[in-house]
Amino acid sequence: MKKRMLFCLAVLGAASMLFGFDSAETPESLMEKMQQASAEAGAAEVDMDMNMDVSVDISDGTTTSSIGIGASGSFDVTANVDPVAVSMDGTLNMSLFGQSQSMIMKLYGVTSDDGTYNTYVYTEDSASGEPGTWEHGTSSMPALDMAELQEQAANIDYSEWGINFELAPEASMVDGAECYLLSTVIDSSSLETMLNKIEEMTGEDVESDEDVALAMSMLNGVELNIEYYVDSATYLPVKLHMDLNGSDLSALSQYLAMSMGEMAEGSSVELVLNDISVDAAVAYSDSVEITVPDEALSAAESSDVSGDVIGEVENVLGGAAN
Repeated sequence: MKKRMLFCLAVLGAASMLFGFDSAETPESLMEKMQQASAEAGAAEVDMDMNMDVSVDISDGTTTSSIGIGASGSFDVTANVDPVAVSMDGTLNMSLFGQSQSMIMKLYGVTSDDGTYNTYVYTEDSASGEPGTWEHGTSSMPALDMAELQEQAANIDYSEWGINFELAPEASMVDGAECYLLSTVIDSSSLETMLNKIEEMTGEDVESDEDVALAMSMLNGVELNIEYYVDSATYLPVKLHMDLNGSDLSALSQYLAMSMGEMAEGSSVELVLNDISVDAAVAYSDSVEITVPDEALSAAESSDVSGDVIGEVENVLGGAAN
C-alpha cells in the first residue's frame, strides 16, 4: 500500500513541477507545451536553500521560557532523466538548546544495468573532526519510469486533488527573464482531498491508518504556500518558493504540550513559527553525466547495507538530526 501511495504522490509531485502557464492559453494547451518542453530538457541543475526558525514558548503565567530550534541548509542538486540519476552536495546547520551542529551531506542515486536504483549517502559532522561515512542502499523497486510519470502527469486534474492555482496579473522577472507567477496553497482540506484521491486510485483505506490520522490532526491549520515562476519563453519553471509562514500551529502546540507531559503541566505551550521556507533556482540542459565517486563505490563494496532507498535516506537523516 505504501509503495502505491508513494507512486501516486510522485506522479502528483512530478506533475506539479511541470505545471506552467500562459495567460493567453488554456490550461490544457499550456500543459501540452510544458510536457513537450520537459521532455526536451533531459537534465536539471537546482540551487536550493532552506531555512527553519522556530521556537517553543513555555509560560506559567508569570514568566516565559523560549527554546529556539533552527536549521539552515544549502544544496546543489543535479538530476538526469534518462537514465534516471541524481546527485546532491550541500551542508545542513542545526541548532537546539544553544547547541549547534553542522553536517556535510552528499548523495548519489544512479540506475544500474538491471534497472534497480542505487543510492550512496555521505554524512560528516564538521565539528567532530572525524571522517565522514558512506552508506549504500539498493531500492527494492525498479527506478521510477519518468516517461510513465510524465504520461500520468499530463492527465491530472488538479482541482480533483484539491489544488487550485492563481495566476498573478503581472509578469515577474527572474534573472532577466520574464516569468509568470503561479501560486497555490495546500492546507488540511487539500490534504484530505488528496487522501481521498489516493484511496480511490489504490483501493486502500489510507485514512484508517493511525499514523495518517495523527498526522492529519497535527497538520490542521498548517498551510503550505507554493509559488512557481515559469519562463514565458520556454514554459519551464525556473524558480520555486515554498513556505509554511502564516500557518496556525495551535493543533501542533497542543500535541507538543501533551508530549512534554509533566514538563509543561500547569503551563501554556506555544509553537512559534518565524520562518520555514525553501527556495530553489532551476536551470535545464539536454543531459548530464552523474558519476558516483570511487570512495563511495569502495565503501559500498567493503560494507554493503542493502535495503529500500527511502528507508536508507531516512535513517541517515534521522541520525544526523540526533
